[in-house]
Amino acid sequence: MSTAATENWDREVDVIIMGAGAAGMTAAIVSKNEGLVPLVLEKTDQVGGTSAWSVGMMWFVDSAPMQAAGFKDSFDKARKYFAGTVGTSVDASLQEAYIREGREALNYMLRNSELEVVAVDYPDYHPELEGGMFGRAHAPLEFDARKLGPHFKTLRAPLPAFAPFGGMMLDLVDLLHFLSFTKSARSFVHVMKRFLRYGVDRLSYHRGTRLVGGNALIARLYKTILDRQIEIWLRSSATRLIVDDGTVIGAEVVRDSRTIRVRARRGVVIATGGYPGSREMRQENSRKPTVELTLGLPDNVGEGIRLGVSAGGRLDHNAEDTGFYVPTSVLSSETGDKVLWGHFMLDRPKPGFIAVGKDGNRFTNEAASYHAFTLGMFDAGAIPAYLIADAAAVKKYGIGVILPGSLSLRRYEKAGYLFSGRTLAELAGKIGVDPSGLERSVARNNQFAVTGVDADFGKGSSAYNIYKGDPTHSPNPCLGPIERGPFYAVKLMPGDFGTSRGLVTGSRGEVLDHENRPISGLYACGNDMNSPVGGHYIGAGITLGPALTFGYLTAMAIAGSGQTKVGGEVSVPSSSPSKVHIA
Repeated sequence: MSTAATENWDREVDVIIMGAGAAGMTAAIVSKNEGLVPLVLEKTDQVGGTSAWSVGMMWFVDSAPMQAAGFKDSFDKARKYFAGTVGTSVDASLQEAYIREGREALNYMLRNSELEVVAVDYPDYHPELEGGMFGRAHAPLEFDARKLGPHFKTLRAPLPAFAPFGGMMLDLVDLLHFLSFTKSARSFVHVMKRFLRYGVDRLSYHRGTRLVGGNALIARLYKTILDRQIEIWLRSSATRLIVDDGTVIGAEVVRDSRTIRVRARRGVVIATGGYPGSREMRQENSRKPTVELTLGLPDNVGEGIRLGVSAGGRLDHNAEDTGFYVPTSVLSSETGDKVLWGHFMLDRPKPGFIAVGKDGNRFTNEAASYHAFTLGMFDAGAIPAYLIADAAAVKKYGIGVILPGSLSLRRYEKAGYLFSGRTLAELAGKIGVDPSGLERSVARNNQFAVTGVDADFGKGSSAYNIYKGDPTHSPNPCLGPIERGPFYAVKLMPGDFGTSRGLVTGSRGEVLDHENRPISGLYACGNDMNSPVGGHYIGAGITLGPALTFGYLTAMAIAGSGQTKVGGEVSVPSSSPSKVHIA
């Protein structure tokens, strides 16, 4: 621990914000709107983080958009849902802050930024529990990236799975039209309009300018930051926190290989996105066996959390689950590149699909949420698992990276991604699964497909399951026969799209020390703070909802701290040069 003089600053601002994802951008916008001077540090050369790769959903309670759409919600209703899903694994004050303040954060951003959202008729992941309902998921409206001008290039592009054809973004409505464009004149026109717009875009831009999902969310926040002239330093990372007599007063920042000392008159916000890219932190803090595959940003290696710990903070260890999980398959190209596909909803819940372990037996409800399904893999020891379907189901719904209606599957088999067999026994031999177990599981599934009732795991028995199934299929939208070869399989491994174990904070994002006392001047939000749902996945948007909520709360807390009125002006107390150290 070395000492340093407080006068030796290269730059002074009110707030240093580490990370330009949804949480950090929200904190920056609120800080600026409340009269402060924020500085955003982004270690990469593009803004958005993992938020830009997401579907962009945000989970809020009884919001104005929900009320406008006719959804009936209340704080009490949400508390009951939290009691049944999160329980006591998270401090009650943190849960309450998210439930009550989430809608205030959203309303604030709707008034004071380019953010526009709609409450979606989408179920909580356990709608059968008391307090569960439809409507709490909020989706950002699409955004025209041409409004960003030259800054469009510094917006992180979506994952290729969300932007096929080299950069043409598609939402769920688009996907449904693509599946029907040869059968419906309306869908054909819709698809042609999308291609026309995309073709015109590529004459002038590096990818399509129609943005949806998380890319639209980040673009809207980015547009606000640009309009408000909030300073963002790209390729800049805080490497040390500067602490004066127990208060965090600044940071040493490496910017383009140069070390700069930046004073933060009011506070430092850690919002670097957790540690999905750190194998070391995963091994230390994640489930055993360690989840190896992530759809999170590889650059997010936990440096923000480590800085928080160095200043006296600590990680939460109450929750067993430390990530937001999704079953993942991997396609390896001839060049050695790997494409990771998260099996969120397009295949598992559909009729004609089952998942089995090495013994050939089903182990969980395939239509459960991606998080719950992956927990089922852990609990049953089904690692790897295999997603099984026949040719008819693969043609109609696709499987993994393979789109519906694909004319040739040979290249996927050649790459070792897809396995096939003329019989179930032949398929079982290729994937190393017990053939008798697989045949029994398929036979039992086919019985359930006739009755419409999955007597083993309840596939298609909840409103959430049914939402993810095929509404045109009966008697159960999630159950269909697997009966005519060739039969197919894709290997599934546990993956995640972010970590949920983070720094212990108070209800306004203030980082707490080992005695549960706030560390003055230090805050955390996004995946750097411990999740207010404690690693449980209770609904769509349970990462981005807290990101906006606590980004807002931390900024409001900082804006309300350390002020003394002098002659009608705000004066900030200066720091003493004593007891300064580098954390």
